[in-house]
Amino acid sequence: MNQLEIPKKRINLITKQMAAQRLSISIRTLDRMVSKGVIEKVFLGTSVRFRDTDIQNIIENGY
Repeated sequence: MNQLEIPKKRINLITKQMAAQRLSISIRTLDRMVSKGVIEKVFLGTSVRFRDTDIQNIIENGY
């Protein structure tokens, strides 16, 4: 039986500092957005990261 390998979609993750800078907001404001559910943080081990696509969606569409 052949198993089909599903290609994994590459997800670019950026740091909290990079996300805040791209959104032109403070880190505290980014933390508030996370607590309100506007954006989701991703844990990479113990480090917090954000999906680049989520940041781009906020830039293009607002929140």
